[in-house]
Amino acid sequence: MRYQASWLSRFTTVLALGAGSTLAMGIPSASAADFGGDCCADLEERVAELEATTARKGNRKVSLTIYGQVTSGVMFWDFENSDGISEDNVYVVDPQTSGTRFGFKGKAKITPDYSAGYHLEFQYQAADATQVTTNSDEGLDAPEFRQAHWYIQSKTYGKVRVGLADTANSGIAEINLSKANIADGMSSSQAGGAILGAAFGDGTTGDGVGLTNFEFNRQNVVRYDTPVFGGFIVSAAYGEDDIWDVALRYAGEIGTFKIAGGIAYGENSDGSNVFGQLNDPAQEVVNGTISIMETTTGLYATASAGQRSSDAFIDDESFWFVNAGIEQKFIPLGKTTLFGMVGEFQDDDNDSAYYYGGGLVQQLDAAAMELFISYRHYDLEEGGSLEEADFDVVVSGARIKF
Repeated sequence: MRYQASWLSRFTTVLALGAGSTLAMGIPSASAADFGGDCCADLEERVAELEATTARKGNRKVSLTIYGQVTSGVMFWDFENSDGISEDNVYVVDPQTSGTRFGFKGKAKITPDYSAGYHLEFQYQAADATQVTTNSDEGLDAPEFRQAHWYIQSKTYGKVRVGLADTANSGIAEINLSKANIADGMSSSQAGGAILGAAFGDGTTGDGVGLTNFEFNRQNVVRYDTPVFGGFIVSAAYGEDDIWDVALRYAGEIGTFKIAGGIAYGENSDGSNVFGQLNDPAQEVVNGTISIMETTTGLYATASAGQRSSDAFIDDESFWFVNAGIEQKFIPLGKTTLFGMVGEFQDDDNDSAYYYGGGLVQQLDAAAMELFISYRHYDLEEGGSLEEADFDVVVSGARIKF
């Protein structure tokens, strides 16, 4: 009986394909007498070929979702310091925060309350906008896994993930209710950051002035998130040797206002994950963000701030950042985000960067695409000297999701 059912299912598929092909070609359906001896064999071969080339989930119990995005842009930059040294250039780049990537997600229900799942995500950037230098338009990034973990989740007790995953403070300084982050978030707009770092002797590894929001990002950790209580979620993560952090996030609405934000504290004593060299002293970090949007007008404002301390520092590092604007559907193609921004960063050597700028994001709903352009101007001062510099950068491009 099992063989007969399988044969009947395949025969039904063959008939459906034959009828669909006939109708699509605008040819009247054939009668039974028209089928030659090789007709069904040919259709069976076509069905087998289609089955062989179809993406399938690994089993019938765990789901599979494939997703991703492609992001790239053109970056113009212009640098000039108080010694009269100047340079400018145009590069094709990959925005750092939201680069080209693809991933796989899946889950399976264990009980009505419990489920288990996995998350894999891979990213490749040939020219990270924060890593390109005056001498190279290639950047330093290599292919990397962004996520590689399994999880168990309970509607009652929360979620536990194990593996390469976001730490508790990851993304806490980039919360923004608007789409401005793709063009000018706390990280994504720091195009040319390695050029700024090199300008003040901080090397070209992206650790220079204005290049950090103090997050631990993704590490090999165990992370726990509570269920949502009144819009609040508490997260905690521990891993590596050793990194731990805790965070509190909120998302909700009060009248016509949407509110989202969070605050996080963490410590990192894993020397290989602190400043890139073994035996570096531990660091303590605190980050926070609040974002508010009035839903009828689309007016919004987002503010972020943070501090990082270490025995290796002369002084604590700190940053603050404000992004504000309007997001409305001015044209049928999709919502438009217009914004301005201002911020300041100070590193442990008292090098400082004060910056301002603005930009635009245009959503194309029909193509799941966003066009963006942003501009930043930096005024830089090197601590303990009279050296100053100006740095201007414009990045324009698009992101399309699938």
